[in-house]
Amino acid sequence: MEELMTVRNKLKTKLTERFPELSTWLYLGALSIYILAMSLKGTMLVDFLITQRGIFYLSALPAFLVLLKIVFLDEHDLKDLVIFFLLEVVLFAVGTSADEFLIFYFLFFIVGAQGINIDQILKVFLGVNLFVIGLAFIFSSLGSVKNVIVTRSDSPALRFALGAVYPTDLASRVFFMMMAYAVLKRFKLTVPEYISYVALTLLIYIVTDTRIDLMLMLLLIICIFFYERLNVFLKKLSAQVLSLLSILYIFLIILLGYFYSPQFGLLEKINNFLSGRLFYEHVAFENYNVPILGQFIYQNGFGGGFKVLDYFYLDSSYVRTLMMHGLVVFLLLLVLIYLLFVKFKKVELNYWIICFLLVILTSGIDQHLWNISYNFIFLALFADLLVKKKVTE
Repeated sequence: MEELMTVRNKLKTKLTERFPELSTWLYLGALSIYILAMSLKGTMLVDFLITQRGIFYLSALPAFLVLLKIVFLDEHDLKDLVIFFLLEVVLFAVGTSADEFLIFYFLFFIVGAQGINIDQILKVFLGVNLFVIGLAFIFSSLGSVKNVIVTRSDSPALRFALGAVYPTDLASRVFFMMMAYAVLKRFKLTVPEYISYVALTLLIYIVTDTRIDLMLMLLLIICIFFYERLNVFLKKLSAQVLSLLSILYIFLIILLGYFYSPQFGLLEKINNFLSGRLFYEHVAFENYNVPILGQFIYQNGFGGGFKVLDYFYLDSSYVRTLMMHGLVVFLLLLVLIYLLFVKFKKVELNYWIICFLLVILTSGIDQHLWNISYNFIFLALFADLLVKKKVTE
């Protein structure tokens, strides 16, 4: 094995000397393709511009390219590579059982982000998502694909998806993009940018009638506006305290679903506010055990605007992780949360902590935690967050 590592190190040296930017462009190119695949998967463009098999190829190819970067170009010793491959084997087995490979693919890009400037990652994230949103809007407006229009049971207001599979998916994607842009600006927005944020928030609410994302967007704007005060407060909190609070929230979300009963007035009010999420989570706990390494749970959602008689879907990312991907992956998620807080405290960039807390908050009620076209936060674990300023003479 030592001989193999020696050969690998020699090859790495030759490649980096001849192509200094190879590592960066290989990763960003692969990331662009994979985010494109995941973004398209959340639109009505599937089976119109691209097939499900095409989505698979646009997922597997980038993962392979990033694997080459990890093995041949990054600074990993033999122990690191062994741990990485063992984790991928476990996640592949879990993905096979659950019939969902989002976490398996995500790990390639988390580890592969080593040495990559986070600003470049955020620009790719924003650019690809904006392109897909625009593409879906154009084709849905032309009538080439379905513009999903739904209503709530308690409201006659029309909710438009504009080419996305469901209005909430569009609203959530815009929320994550607003966070990414705010991070790119270091939480320092100009007056026109604040006006744009408020206008975009109102527009998305009018179009999608999504209450939770409205509150999250407003909360984000408030956090940006009062960032200096929040920054002082967050400096007093350790990574351990932030992790503990986050884990308590995660277990609270899970327990609300587990103990839900319409007989409990408070839980019923929460369930109604969350559009019945607690009810379906409770059904999952009643019908399935918590697996060690994943299991398949049949789900039938409203995505695509089709009439569904036997609706059943788990929205909470934490309940999905525990019930679909198993106890091992759930525990790995808790470790990941701790490691990210440690990283953010180490570099003293508290706007990352604010965004991560918002992601943890929204993941209690939506399913996008492991989707790279929404959640960019996990990519920060190995990426370079401290952008080096050019020295001018």
